[in-house]
Amino acid sequence: MTPKPRARQLADEAKFVFQGSVKKVKASTLKGVPKSDRTVVVRVDRVIQAPEALSDHAGRDVTVLLAPGEKVDPGQTLIFYTNGWIFGEGVAVQSIGHETATTPKVAALSNHPDEPVRSLRTREALAQADRADLIVTGRVAAVRLPAAEANARAKGMASGCTSERISEHAPLWQEAVIAVDEVHKGGRARKQVVVRFPSSSDVRWYQAPKFHAGQEGVFLLHKQQAGGARAKAMGAPLTGEQYTALHPGDFQPLDQLPQIRLAAGARAPRRASRSVPLRGARRRRPR
Repeated sequence: MTPKPRARQLADEAKFVFQGSVKKVKASTLKGVPKSDRTVVVRVDRVIQAPEALSDHAGRDVTVLLAPGEKVDPGQTLIFYTNGWIFGEGVAVQSIGHETATTPKVAALSNHPDEPVRSLRTREALAQADRADLIVTGRVAAVRLPAAEANARAKGMASGCTSERISEHAPLWQEAVIAVDEVHKGGRARKQVVVRFPSSSDVRWYQAPKFHAGQEGVFLLHKQQAGGARAKAMGAPLTGEQYTALHPGDFQPLDQLPQIRLAAGARAPRRASRSVPLRGARRRRPR
């Protein structure tokens, strides 16, 4: 796989990307953030991509905690790649890198120049498309319990033991059966695919997509996203035709499809339905 350009890699890892002017070094705008060699005050000149809470920060000063080894000077205009850190009487963010701001660089990072929140969502979708094992468009035909859990509940009811102790962090797995319209990445055409997702709103799982019958869009699916505690929580292992959707970017509206296909390097889509020869059409016999 071709390595990503550094700017794209940083943008994929950063939630808050902005063009800013360095006002002061060894300075801070927040009482809770002591001044140090790594704290600088930066005026946000232009927001490139951002979560909702930071989308209106153009024209404001923020405190930036530089990464180890990162150096800037007063008066420099730079593109900062950061993530949120402290919110209070002001805002402090943690930098993961920066580069000199130029018009072409800013333009290249701006998926939607006047909509930084949408730019962030698009970048997250493109990053997930690159990682996905299977990308399909379609509709949720049904939502059900995984077979193992459904059987366990049925046995419990049959034995009269209907109560079970559930951890507060339990994912409460469900499966969405997707009626597939087209396959855009991941091999052969198929009529449906099963997606396992956590229905829990616990802090560990609340950002994962919550599917419901009738939902239509682009599904970016993975053979195995869970690791560590999440892997243990998966319960029964996935079968060959099952996938997971755990990242908030794993479900996208249909208007994101052109960019997702481009990011995934997808070939022409494979339709689930097979074409039927017209009645009366003659078939050529091999000579």
